[in-house]
Parts: sequence; C-alpha cells; structure tokens
Amino acid sequence: MTNALLSLRDVAVGYGRARPILTGISFDVQPGEAVALVGRNGTGKSTILRTIRGFLPPMAGEVSVKGKSVASIESQRLAALVGFLSPAIPQSHITVDEVIELSSLGRLRTMDELVASDHPEVFSEVVGFGSRFLDEMSSGQQRKVMLLGLVAQWTDVLLMDEPELHLDLPSLRELHGLITWATSRGKSVVLSTHNLETIRLLPNRLYVVGGGTVREAPRTEATVQRLLEGD
Repeated sequence: MTNALLSLRDVAVGYGRARPILTGISFDVQPGEAVALVGRNGTGKSTILRTIRGFLPPMAGEVSVKGKSVASIESQRLAALVGFLSPAIPQSHITVDEVIELSSLGRLRTMDELVASDHPEVFSEVVGFGSRFLDEMSSGQQRKVMLLGLVAQWTDVLLMDEPELHLDLPSLRELHGLITWATSRGKSVVLSTHNLETIRLLPNRLYVVGGGTVREAPRTEATVQRLLEGD
C-alpha cells in the first residue's frame, strides 16, 4: 500500500552469519494503525522489532519508513522517525527529566514540558517525578517513565516490545489509552505482546510469529483461544 508509514518486503531476520530466524516477512502499517505480533517466547518477535528500528540489518528483503529504506536513513533521522520501547529498563542513575530530554532529542527538557505539550493523560503517578532518579523507582514506575519517554520522541512509528511488563491492571488500561491516543494522531504502532486483553482490544491486525515465518491471523475470539492454548 503506497501510503504506508512502515513496510516490510520479503524480510528475513536473524543474527550475524547464522541462518535466519524468520523469513518471508511482508506487511504494511498505515498511519493510525496498530499491529500486534504474537507468539511464544523465542520465536523472533523482538528480532523483528529490532530489525525495523535498524538495530539489526535485515538478512534479506527491505524495511522502509515513509518509502525510504531504513538502511539508508541516517541514525539521528531514524531516531526521529521510529521510536523503540525495549522490555529492559535501563538502570542508569539519571533523572526523569533527563529521560524526557534524551528521548525527545532535546525537543523537550523536562517532564513538565511534556505534560504541557500534546500528550496522553496517562501515568499521572510519575508525571511529577521530574527530579527523581530512574534507578530509585519501582519497576512499574520505571516502565511508565519509559513509556512517556517514547511519547516524548514524537515519532511517526512507535515500536513496543512487550509494553505491558511490570504494569498492574489500571496501568495496563492507561497503556491502552496511550496507544489509542497515538493512533488517533496518525502514528503507526507495532507491538509484541502476550497480553490477551491487549490482543482483544487494540490491534487493527494480528500477526502470529512462529515456525520460521510470520502469518496474519484473524482478529477473532477463536484466535485468542488458540493463543491461550499455546498454539
């Protein structure tokens, strides 16, 4: 589709000179769409997201953002186009304000400036934590700060690797609000997830990762039940 923000064409992903983990990956993500990657641990969902972001080169095929190959986009420009949320929390002795400044590439200097800008009204617990250090917070609080850091990047594409980690049920619902906010503003969201509520509520399309490839699955309760049973 010509208007896609993100396109993968016959992409193979993996590490180094080893055989690809996954091959033949092709899909588009339009502005305002959320796409979910689902499947068992170790099947390659994170590897797909890391390849889209440019942290790993595709072993075959092409990943493009706004019609331009990711491989040809300068690193700082790519960071302004594609945001990435890792499942890991960086254990750095930096303040929340510094997280926001780094995430926004200097566009915003503090959490207060993020709050004053166009942003989703979520994770109010941490929006007043500007001077607090990230490594002195709980895992859930750290996760919320990093999600707001992803918002601060203001990228066209948001990649989220298991964004529900460390979030309780009320915070999970705020996460869903964040993703809905992003897509309502024309952002494209690609997330890997095991969370059945996320799968039921959010994605426009669902892709099952496993068996060496990626296949689209109908977004139905039958699919959810198969995932629940581990198929």
